[in-house]
Amino acid sequence: MNNKETKGHEILEQIYDKSLNGIPKVSKPLEELVEDYTNRYGYTDEAIDRMVANQLKKNTLNGFVSGFGGFSTMAVTLPANVTSVLYVQMRMIAAIAYIRGYDLNEDTVQTFVYACMIGKSSADIFKKASVQFSNKLGNVVLKKIPGRVLSVY
Repeated sequence: MNNKETKGHEILEQIYDKSLNGIPKVSKPLEELVEDYTNRYGYTDEAIDRMVANQLKKNTLNGFVSGFGGFSTMAVTLPANVTSVLYVQMRMIAAIAYIRGYDLNEDTVQTFVYACMIGKSSADIFKKASVQFSNKLGNVVLKKIPGRVLSVY
């Protein structure tokens, strides 16, 4: 990984950590957030729908507040808005995974939370990765076939 990729990965890791553990005096740990909804609605689609609706309201409010200063404050408010949106969205995705019974400390779950953040491009990445994997696997298998077998055809 180059320096920019490493920095980006570190930022994602920090946001993921804050998403799970909360931010002191700002947000509670994810388990408590999920507990609020599951105590009222159970581990159901309704709990997820209500939580998503509430998180979307938070994102809307963040956008309004960060855009309040206009163009003159954009250099400060834009990065803050992007970070807060990433935080709220990552927290929402992690909460859905938690409600569905996934272990948020597993690397695969964390990777899929990140993949949800990047949407369709993640599907393209996985598709390309599977094609590359299939090609490499095919080459490995092909190399293991004895030449005399191939020369028959």
